[in-house]
Parts: sequence; C-alpha cells; structure tokens
Amino acid sequence: MGDENLLIPVLNSVPESVSTLNITMGFPLKTIPLASLFEHIFTLQKKNTTPFYYKDVISILSHQYIQPLFKNDNAIKLIALINKNNLVYLAEDQITALSNDDKSLLSLLFSNWNNDAKIALKHSFSLINIIKEHLTEDKDKNQLGLEYLYRFNTLFNEILRLNQDYNHIKDIKGLYSIYKELLSSETLDFQGEPLQGLQIMGMLESRVLDFETIIISNVNEGILPSGKTNNSFIPFDVKIENKLPTYKEKDAVYTYHFYHLLQRAKNVYILYNTEIDTLIGGEKSRFINQLELEGTHQITHKILTPKVPNHNKQLITVAKTDSVISQLKEIARKGFSPSSLTSYVRNPIDFYYQKLLGISNLEEVEETIAANTLGTVVHNTLETLYIPFIGQTLNVDNIKSLIPKIDALITSFFKEEYKEGDMTKGKNLIVFEIAKRYVLNFLNLEIEALKNGDVIKIIALEAKVENVKINIDTLPFPIQLRGTVDRIDECNGVIRIIDYKTGKVDQSKVSVINWDDLLSDYTKYSKSFQVLMYVYMLLKDKKINLPVEAGIISFKNLSAGFIPFVKKESSHDRNKDTSITQDTINEFEIQLKNLILEIFDKDQDFIEKEL
Repeated sequence: MGDENLLIPVLNSVPESVSTLNITMGFPLKTIPLASLFEHIFTLQKKNTTPFYYKDVISILSHQYIQPLFKNDNAIKLIALINKNNLVYLAEDQITALSNDDKSLLSLLFSNWNNDAKIALKHSFSLINIIKEHLTEDKDKNQLGLEYLYRFNTLFNEILRLNQDYNHIKDIKGLYSIYKELLSSETLDFQGEPLQGLQIMGMLESRVLDFETIIISNVNEGILPSGKTNNSFIPFDVKIENKLPTYKEKDAVYTYHFYHLLQRAKNVYILYNTEIDTLIGGEKSRFINQLELEGTHQITHKILTPKVPNHNKQLITVAKTDSVISQLKEIARKGFSPSSLTSYVRNPIDFYYQKLLGISNLEEVEETIAANTLGTVVHNTLETLYIPFIGQTLNVDNIKSLIPKIDALITSFFKEEYKEGDMTKGKNLIVFEIAKRYVLNFLNLEIEALKNGDVIKIIALEAKVENVKINIDTLPFPIQLRGTVDRIDECNGVIRIIDYKTGKVDQSKVSVINWDDLLSDYTKYSKSFQVLMYVYMLLKDKKINLPVEAGIISFKNLSAGFIPFVKKESSHDRNKDTSITQDTINEFEIQLKNLILEIFDKDQDFIEKEL
C-alpha cells in the first residue's frame, strides 16, 4: 500500500473469496473513532472561551464513546433540550443544570481547562479511565475499544513525561500541537498469519520479502515517493548542516523497496489515480515513467473507470390501502385545514408524511430566527394589540395608543417562541428590529387609512372556524373543515377576511383566471385557495353574509395595503371588482370537492411532485 491511510477502505473492499489475510502494517491511530472524541474536546477547549458553542457541545454528547456513559439516555435528552430551547451558547453550569444525573461526567467534559495543559492532561486521563470502566463490563465484546484506549493512554503518558522533563507546554494550543504530532506517527499494530493468504503491508514492511504476485496501490507522485512532504520540526537546511537524513534519503529508501519488490515477482499490478481533481493524485509516479523508459519489462497499460449507472430518479409513490383510507377518514372527521389541503397540492408525499405518518420536521437549534418564528411573533403581537378593540370602530387615537406597547410585546413573544435564543446581537437583532418595524408600519398604514376617511371596525381576531361540514355525494362519511382566520373587519361597510403574510405577496398571487388552475400551481394559487376557503368556511358557519372581500396583507409589501382576491377573465384583464359573490363561492366549491375526491380516490396514489 502506497498510502497506508487507505487500509480501512481496502479491508472493506476485499472480496469474500479471500478467506485468509494478514495485515503487516499499523493502523494509523488518528483514524480511529477515539481520536475524533479528543479532537472535539480540544476544539472546544482550545478556543478558551465560555460559554461554549452548541455544535461543539452536541458533537461531544453524541459521540459513540460518550453517549453510553450517560444513564437513561440522558445524553440524547440533553441534546433535545438544547435544540428545543435554542441554546446557541452554553456555559458549564447551564449544561449541568439541564441534566438531573451525570453531573460529575458533564463537569469532566465541559469544565473550563483555563488554558492549563496540566488540567487538560488530568481530565484526559480521567476520561480514559471512565470509558475503560464502561468497556470492561463486556470485555469480550469491546476488546478493540480497550486496545484503542490503551494506545491513547500511552500517548498521553508520553506527553506527560515530555512535559515533566522539559516543562515547555504552557497552554492548550501547545498541548494540542504536540498531541497532533505524536498522534500522526502512532499506529495500532495488527497480528496475523504471515505464511498464508493475502498479505497486506506498507512499503517498508515489504523489505527482503519476495512474492509471485504483487499489487502496489497509490503509485502517484507525492505518495510514492512522497517527495518534499515531511513531518519534522527540523528545517531542511539544519538537516543538511548536521548530516541528518532528508526527504531525498527517504525517497531513496522507498525506491530501493519498490525495485526490490519487482525483482523476483512474476505478476505485478501497479495502480495509480488519474483523477486530477482529487486532493492527491492525477500524476503517475516517476517510478512508472522509469519502468517505461527502461524497457526491460513487458508492460500492459490499462485505464479502468468505474461503471456509473445512470439512475433515473424514481418519484416516491404510496398506494392508498384500506388503512390509509381509514386514516384519511379520521383526518376528515377532525377537519381539513387550508394549509393541509394546499400542502397536498404542493406535494402529495409531504401531505402523506405530515398528516398520515405524523412526521414533523426535525427540531434543531435556530441560530438565527426562522421565518416561521418571525411570522408567529408578528401575528401574536397584532392580535394582542387589537383585542381591546374587537367590536369597536377604530380611530386614530386608538392606534396611536398601541405604538408604545410594540417593543414589550415583540420581546415577550420572541422569548416565548425563541426560548433561550439570544436576540441582542447579530442577525437575530436585525430580525427583532424587522418584527418591530413590520408592526409599526402596519399601525401607520392603519392610521393613514383612517385619516383618509376609511371607517374600520374590528369584528374578530384569530377567529377559529371548526366543524364545518361539507357534503360530497360520492363520499358516504363526514368531511369537515377547520381553520383560523387572522382578522375579520368591516371597512366602509364591506366585510374583509384578512390573512397576514410576513413574506412578499403581490396582486398576481391573489388572482385566478381559470378555476381549474387553482389545484395545479401551488406557488401561484395557494394564497387564493386559502383566502377563498376561509370565506367558504365562514359562510357555511353563518358568521358572514355575501358579498365580502378576502385577501392578504403582506408585511414585505405593505405599500400595497390590503391585496384582495380578484377573479380575472385573462392575464390582461384589469378587473377591479373585488367582491366575492355566491358565483365565486360555487366555483370554488367545485374545486374544493374535486381536491377532496382526489385525496380519497383509491385509484390515485400519493405521487411525489418534482419541485
């Protein structure tokens, strides 16, 4: 093997027909799982800053050697709490406070080393001993793990001895550098049967051995020979001055072993990488060029390329079995919401995952406030501000009295939604200020409308509509609808159904030309579908009478004000009639029933859409 780091990929590629093999080389210690644990711990501590960044903490808690040390899956519960509470930065006392048990273990992992190498070594030995106690409970099963621990214990003992003799390691960064240097040269040695089967070895292990068939891998310039890459603290000119071996002597040694291997072999396979876009590779070794120039061997040159199958992406399809239909009936009994129906229009597979399988998005730490969190905060703030005026006609003084309350309410709702997340700096502070600006701009818009003579009366806020029955002749079971309307008001004698959107919405997103398109393009027509469904449900629930207007207030497009739903005859139609009449509702009802029938159609599977 030219590159000994590829031992594991080679072992995983050995065919089953090879019944016996012998590994006559060391497995680099830096590639074993325990090395990654100490890498994570040093990464956490060498910054010498507290509190710790949550990703560094989670990488330690979720490590395969650390998780089993916790009782009752406490490590997994701790990670879940960090995600749930949006704890981006954590101090040691916060971490220990989150866990009832395992406080001594958490203290060992996360107490600050204060940039002291002696404390670092002490903690490393303690951690090795704790892991050892756990692994010795099932010694036969964990023999390899115990061997890893022994090697790391030896490594840290060596660092401790060096520091006691020379006392040069003053801080964590210095310790980490020495640790990395020693780790890169340490190997875990294997034992096997040297007289039978496939022999796997590095170039240096091949000395004075003869084989009939040889496969030499990684014969690329920079790997075999390795050239100027040299792991040494001693500069090249100092080596020359003191007659120490340099990379030139190392290349000469490898050249000797390479040619000695070829001397008595009958079949030799020399492998090199032709890919120039890899980190190392692309240029074949000078050894191969020498063999070709000498012309003493019969050489057959082949370029092998992997056969990459051209897989066409298969769209996920889920058949509607009896159990699926039964679940759909249960969802229908509880009530379809506008968002659930539009999620089906967007992608039926998402609807299947979320509504039938109950798979929700993975809860992760929001380092920066997510769009849905911002939307929730703005919705809740406006609802709280306007609640005292339900049933009243607004005036300018009413709205002006709300402006001083914005800051406190936004702060309160962000704490409720964003938990322990920090809103005092960075992008979060910007989003926090944007939320305040959205609400202030909305109130100013309302003040301007009132000054222009509009008469606005608040009828309802966050109005819940439930148990709205819809009769479909071909479905002999109850179908119900439900939803929550952000705001219902009366403006100049016209009832308005309003849905708030923190994203950007313009008139084209709340217009329909052909009714059939309502169920085909989620991006273009989902807003129209939602507001029409709100009107349909409120009408069925006898909470409003036609005609009404329904539309969107977009906080990213507030200058447009209330953007009403409009039915157009063509894309060039300048129709300004925003009234929703019985004819509009009848046409929408046809589309709504078609969508529900499609969802319950046993012959139409849930098929993933290419988004």
